[in-house]
Amino acid sequence: MYWFLDFESYKTGIDEYVVKEISILASDGTQCYTYMVKPPKNYQFAANDKTTMYQYNRHRLPWYYGDYTFKEAIDDIWSKVGRNTVYVKGLEKQRFLESYLVHVYDLDFVPSFKKLNSCLGDWYEIKHSKHCARRKVFELKTYIDNNKMLLS
Repeated sequence: MYWFLDFESYKTGIDEYVVKEISILASDGTQCYTYMVKPPKNYQFAANDKTTMYQYNRHRLPWYYGDYTFKEAIDDIWSKVGRNTVYVKGLEKQRFLESYLVHVYDLDFVPSFKKLNSCLGDWYEIKHSKHCARRKVFELKTYIDNNKMLLS
């Protein structure tokens, strides 16, 4: 078994993220988990910054919203995926996640999420935006399945 993973975040620097939502989906489609992540404590947040406002308008996840710390979420993800392969869309996400998971690979051959619109009904329950991490893991799985691609 392998997993698909995506996250929505505030990007704070080169390969630096404050993750707000992270989702994983098993390759067989039977397990899907979504974590809404609280911001780190004592993190300086520039609410009026143009980049911050753009990112909020894109994913609609308020800075202070969340149920888990990033550590709690990534520890639970690790307990589920273990040493299995995890596929993401984007080299930056791959590089970021390599610090936390063992086998992370970029699906660089998959088209942009802007072109993947098969799973618009698979949003997370709060339905915050089209850029939902849960929807995007389903888009990855659907693309791989529809194109009869074999991943290991």
